Amino acid sequence: MKKWIILGAIFVGSLHAADNAKALKKMFKKKGCVKCHNVDGMGKAKDGIVETYKGPRIAGLDADYAVEQIKAIASGERKTKTTKMMKAKAKKLSDEDIKKLADYAHSLGDKYKGMLEK
Repeated sequence: MKKWIILGAIFVGSLHAADNAKALKKMFKKKGCVKCHNVDGMGKAKDGIVETYKGPRIAGLDADYAVEQIKAIASGERKTKTTKMMKAKAKKLSDEDIKKLADYAHSLGDKYKGMLEK
């Protein structure tokens, strides 16, 4: 009997994780992240050149680093011609939204620490 309870809990947990991943993907799209970073988080920038509407790869990006960068862009601390559009979007995000989006981007690929690492 205990085995069935444990297996049932694992199954329900797996369903919850799948539903959560779907919800985060929907949020990633709704907040406009896909416009520059693509649905897979791999970005549209070619050969390391980042232009407006051609965001860098964020798939697998360290979540804490991503949170730092989003907050720096929202506050204006990190300001470049390519972050101008993102600033308007980032300012509207709650801390919880930022954390969720960062965690989701991290889940999309192999882990790396920053924009310059591949």
